[in-house]
Amino acid sequence: MKGSQGFRRVLFQIMLCTSLSLVMPVFLLLEGCSSVNSSEPAADKAEATPLQTPGLQQLTFRSEALDQDMRLSIYLPEGYNTQQRYPVLYFIHGYGSRESDMFEGLKIQQNAEQLIKDGLIEPLIIVSPQMDNSYGLNSSPVYNVNNPGDPSALYRGRYEDYLVKDVVGYVDTHFNTRADRKSRYIGGVSMGGFISLHAAFLHSDVFSKAGGHSPALFLDDWSAVGGANGLIQFLYPTEALRQERDPILLAEKLELTDMGVYLDCGAEDSYRFFEGAEKLYTLLKDKGVPVEYHLRAGQHDGDYWMGHMDEYLQFYAGKK
Repeated sequence: MKGSQGFRRVLFQIMLCTSLSLVMPVFLLLEGCSSVNSSEPAADKAEATPLQTPGLQQLTFRSEALDQDMRLSIYLPEGYNTQQRYPVLYFIHGYGSRESDMFEGLKIQQNAEQLIKDGLIEPLIIVSPQMDNSYGLNSSPVYNVNNPGDPSALYRGRYEDYLVKDVVGYVDTHFNTRADRKSRYIGGVSMGGFISLHAAFLHSDVFSKAGGHSPALFLDDWSAVGGANGLIQFLYPTEALRQERDPILLAEKLELTDMGVYLDCGAEDSYRFFEGAEKLYTLLKDKGVPVEYHLRAGQHDGDYWMGHMDEYLQFYAGKK
């Protein structure tokens, strides 16, 4: 189905569905993302007490910034105990996807467990929060979404505050974390890469490492995402807002020399996000920011990200 006209129409309409491959049917993005409908209402139930045992759990908590119940997928490493504190990786999903897909589709838990067993990374907590189709922006003072139930719907609200304050605060108060920037990392795929870079650059007091894996960094070509009346009107409706939101422009003016940055992209990426990644890499390198960039064979899909998950995890939590 990849490359079909129907697929292209879906991509055009939803702007940045993460297009995971057919070998991972949990995503089913070629069918309009029906199985990863991030616009499903949050669970109508009381906040559960999180487990303090190793493994993966799905939680719901109340976000003050959004005034909504929001979902979290949280992995606690083998041997997790209350006598030890752990670093935390926040790993963010793409457009049209949902938080559980980072574990069910990209197999980040299995990769982490093997790397920990092999002594290549230190045990860590991995958190994937529900980010909806929001790009992680404080785009509205109140939460709102047009056409709830539509997997292509854009979500507005204080998503930056939700991520940086509510999610991080919840994790630090409910789990045995090392609650300092040195032990906090953030990364993501596609839209999640945009969110991670945006959040880390603006909140370098919260995160010490940031990763953008095929990050949705747009330059001047918006033809694949609706043209002048498409995604750009949500992300950067004015030049002033672009100056405040665009990770590339933020990197130009912010002091980031104390942050590690990892960028990568598939050479066959259909959105050509390698162009934005390369521009950001050059800019950061020239400013003396510790940054690495990898252009590898592959497309904008789950096969590519899953194939390089080991490298991602070793960047975030590799033993020195």
